[in-house]
Amino acid sequence: MADLLQMPKSRRQREEEEAELSAYTARWLELADAALSATEKAAKALEIARQEQEHIRNDIQRRLKNYAKADKRRVRKVG
Repeated sequence: MADLLQMPKSRRQREEEEAELSAYTARWLELADAALSATEKAAKALEIARQEQEHIRNDIQRRLKNYAKADKRRVRKVG
């Protein structure tokens, strides 16, 4: 019933409200994009860290194998 009693809005008022809503929506979209960018950057950083960790682990395993092989060769030479 209250809707029926309200005066119709002028064209200028409607345009101002639409512009305000558009600006509000644009701002929220901008914030969402920034959050997504931050999330994407964090995900990329985690992926790089995971790759580096895997590289270090593989390097350690390779060095341990080489050390074990070298140790076996030393034992054979002595014995």
